[in-house]
Amino acid sequence: MLRKILLWILAIVITLSTAVYQRLTGPTHPIDGSAQVGGHTVTYSLLRTHGGEGGPDIILNSNSSAIRGILHYKRYNIEEPFVLQEMVYSGDSLIGSLPHQPPAGKLEYYVELTDPATDESIFVPGPQTVVIRFKGDVPVGALLPHVFLMFFGMLWSNRTRLEALSSKGKNLNRHMPRIKLCR
Repeated sequence: MLRKILLWILAIVITLSTAVYQRLTGPTHPIDGSAQVGGHTVTYSLLRTHGGEGGPDIILNSNSSAIRGILHYKRYNIEEPFVLQEMVYSGDSLIGSLPHQPPAGKLEYYVELTDPATDESIFVPGPQTVVIRFKGDVPVGALLPHVFLMFFGMLWSNRTRLEALSSKGKNLNRHMPRIKLCR
């Protein structure tokens, strides 16, 4: 009995750990970082997913209002030139807006930062572009069962895997669904 309880606890820990890891590193997690341009520090959190109305704002924080920013964007995997948009200051932040896309639409973008005093330019986040995915609003009535079933499936598969590893498959039939095939 103690062995069963320990296997369930371990399955829960594994399931929650993988969920947290995916949340922190998955493809919808923003790209965070900082950059130096002309001796000034710029910090950023570049969005990779957007839901709801309107286009997302791309915000970079700077300790100098002398830094200039240009937001470059285009539709993802489409042969077209990048659209350039001058970013504007609001407080200590450079802000640019991406246009809204339909659900499942994607844009790729990057920011060019320039210090006019030194004529130094850099690209954020670096040599690659950021891809942002647009999603529609999902009703809570559809989202909650989806999340519950997803976690339940992960938990059950982890528990089954632990049972298979700990008992060399002897007690595995209890965790397998009973399916009768017609001949």
